[in-house]
Amino acid sequence: MTKNKALLKLSDNVKLNRTSNAITAEMVQTKDYYQKAVLEEFAAFIPEKAVIYELDSRFVSHAIYFSKYRDASKVYLFEMNQTRLRETRNDATRNKFPQIECLRPDWARNRFVRVEKGKSVQAEMVAPHVIHVTARMLEADVLEWLTKQMEDVRPVLWLETDGANFAEVATILEKMNYQMRQQDGNNAVYTFQEAAEEDHELEEKILERLDTYKRQIDRMKQEYEEELALIQAKYDEKALVLEEKYRAIEETWVEQGKKQAETVKQHQRDVNEAKQLVQHISDALNAERAVNNDLNKHIFSLLEDEKPVLITMKKRDAQQVKEINNLKKENATLTRKLSQMTEKYTRLNSTKVIRMMRKYWKLKNKAKD
Repeated sequence: MTKNKALLKLSDNVKLNRTSNAITAEMVQTKDYYQKAVLEEFAAFIPEKAVIYELDSRFVSHAIYFSKYRDASKVYLFEMNQTRLRETRNDATRNKFPQIECLRPDWARNRFVRVEKGKSVQAEMVAPHVIHVTARMLEADVLEWLTKQMEDVRPVLWLETDGANFAEVATILEKMNYQMRQQDGNNAVYTFQEAAEEDHELEEKILERLDTYKRQIDRMKQEYEEELALIQAKYDEKALVLEEKYRAIEETWVEQGKKQAETVKQHQRDVNEAKQLVQHISDALNAERAVNNDLNKHIFSLLEDEKPVLITMKKRDAQQVKEINNLKKENATLTRKLSQMTEKYTRLNSTKVIRMMRKYWKLKNKAKD
């Protein structure tokens, strides 16, 4: 890639490689596209989404202008020199115009090569709407290829007219029915024009075709009217059938409406009876609620009368609980004393003196016997 310091920056921030030629020199001075006025003047001849062939790679600024301001769908740039081809491709890539494709041409064999991942691949190009050819390229070996394009595609041609061989080019243009449409200095736009006889034949063919279309339309109109009459008859017949059906449906609906009315009345009666039943139940519940209230009042009155007795009994119970607790404490004390005395008795009974006394008493009792 070219270093930034070697780049030429245009007024719309497009950055181009700063090459040594008159085109770059003019853009350095103007800070704008080369031949900007001519580009704007000839823009009317460039259709939307056009495919444009720019045969001179030095005009990379034209390719970018076509892509950016004329919405070109594809722009092909051609260059034989590998270094200049790479620089041109870098300009397109740097400014992010993927629709610009740079190819190495072989005009004589009508073969064009692109570079993909370091390999040369034959390109299949889209047919052009516009071809821009400079005097330098017209003087090169491109006339045969250009003539073939005029025969097959009839594109708009933007040509430089100051080349040494332009007389030959003009002869070819006249032979191919190309006429000048616009000129600015040594730049001119040529477009294909049909010959007068061909125009007359075309007009006759168009009139003949229109007459054929008219007969077809008349025949279609007659067939349409006949078909419409049949459809209308069928429609009337169906309308009668539908009317009978609708009448029967209407009678059915009336009968069903009467039945529904009777059903509604019966439901209304059932609802009224249910309301009366609910009212009776409500009255019974209210009476029961009143009895319960009286009973509760009586119970509360009895409880109020028995309250002093209950308080006295509660106090007595508390006193008894207190006495029981005191007895439990005394019992615990006596139990503890009994345990202590039992322990003392056990120790005393186990002494040597007591054992000797027991033996003595046993002997004494035996002696008595």
